[in-house]
Amino acid sequence: MKKSLLVLLISFSVGAVFSCSKAADEQKLLLSGTAVKGDQGYTYKITLEKIQFNWRIDNNNLRIKLFAQTPGWVGIGFNPSEGMKDADFILGSAAGGTATISNQHGVSKTLHSKNTDIGGVNRVINPSGNETKNGTEISFTIPYKTGDKLTKPISVTEDIPILLAYGQSKHLMQLHSFRAKLTVNLSTGKYAVILMTEK
Repeated sequence: MKKSLLVLLISFSVGAVFSCSKAADEQKLLLSGTAVKGDQGYTYKITLEKIQFNWRIDNNNLRIKLFAQTPGWVGIGFNPSEGMKDADFILGSAAGGTATISNQHGVSKTLHSKNTDIGGVNRVINPSGNETKNGTEISFTIPYKTGDKLTKPISVTEDIPILLAYGQSKHLMQLHSFRAKLTVNLSTGKYAVILMTEK
């Protein structure tokens, strides 16, 4: 009995250490820095591999431009709690001079749905996009002080978690081929990258 209890305790301890180590690895700092001057009309820009995130705080709104070296979609998510869960996503693609941009919500760690399909509202203002031989660009504005029943306000003065991603398909629900998780202070431009993967 004592031997069985000892084995159980050792197994539990090893499992706990493994779980903590795995969580620590997932949050390990990959790189950090301060965003550079943004493109014309934007204050800051962060570039990771083949994706760029430009932004500007404009009164009570965030003006955002995303670019990725892909023929498919590009997107950003604010304030995920775990994986994609609870994130406020804006995803978009462009073709033939027409942009398709969608405001979505992370309903689980691996799934998101259109806000308007699950009781929320479309918070995207002035959406536009363009496809070039180099990739896909989308731009839009969202209010950061107010959310809806699904989305909490975005803090522009604190470090907040942000997801950046793009895919090879124009279909917005197609799996990403690149994703990154950062913490960003939208007022100072300081950021830290804690996850970055590419297929």
